[in-house]
Amino acid sequence: MTSPRTRDFIAAGLLGALAIAATGSAAAQSARFSDVANLEFPQGSPSKETAQALKDELLFQRATQAYLWAMPAIMSLGMEVGSVKAFGGGYNVLPISKSLFDSSTLIITPNTVTMYAVGYLDLGKEGPLVVELPPKLMGFMSDFMAVPIPADGGVFAGDVGLDGPDGGKGGKFLLLPPEYKDAVPKGYYVYRSGMNSVMVTLRGFDDDPSKMEEAVAHLEKIRIYPLDSTIKAKPMIFPDASKPGLNMLPIEDGSAFDHLQRLIDRERDDFASPDWRGVLASIGIVKGQPFNPVPAPGRFSNPLR
Repeated sequence: MTSPRTRDFIAAGLLGALAIAATGSAAAQSARFSDVANLEFPQGSPSKETAQALKDELLFQRATQAYLWAMPAIMSLGMEVGSVKAFGGGYNVLPISKSLFDSSTLIITPNTVTMYAVGYLDLGKEGPLVVELPPKLMGFMSDFMAVPIPADGGVFAGDVGLDGPDGGKGGKFLLLPPEYKDAVPKGYYVYRSGMNSVMVTLRGFDDDPSKMEEAVAHLEKIRIYPLDSTIKAKPMIFPDASKPGLNMLPIEDGSAFDHLQRLIDRERDDFASPDWRGVLASIGIVKGQPFNPVPAPGRFSNPLR
């Protein structure tokens, strides 16, 4: 098991770099670059300390690039991890904001005039899933890299409900895992995901803002269940996503890499290109293997402090 110290070694330099980029501290960047540029090479060869510092620098740079590349997934994972921690996981768990969000809500880009229902699905674990919606909802389905899931027919991508193929009439939306080869039954709006990890985001509203409880009740008519009729569907659970203290922001510490490892493990081999799989492997993230970043940081392990 990777120690918290080792995980945070990777994250510390990374998050420090992002902070410097955000604040535009040219002096801090210059000092760090000077430290690296002035490493000792006695007789044209790196000293033991220099060799370790350069290894640390390479790890830092690759961890930074991996985090930035995976930012959409880090966002999705932050929402999923926060939700599962508070409410548990499963296709049948659909948290609903039962009061309007405000500035205290720790979640990415919500509005303050509609009620949300957000579910996190694993098609690799569950197989094809049906999302059955009542009329007059609005929403979209995307994978964990924030890519809208295309629907058969080539017209709609991600949208369901008012902006989707049902035109707000509701219906049954079939989510298929990557490279699904079996026959597709009739009676469904078919969406084919490029990833096993899927987020379903739905919004309910009412013309009268004083009747938002009716919008919540309408959202509670949503049903998600396996396509395979031989599998007994679990009863739906609708916890309150307006719960105080719920944190669904992108992960900003070393555990981001642990969760990214778990995401890689549940996706296909081609989830990332060969180049990015190489970058991930260089910081210890390899599908099917425990996350194992390079340990033993030297004096440049956190060059921004």
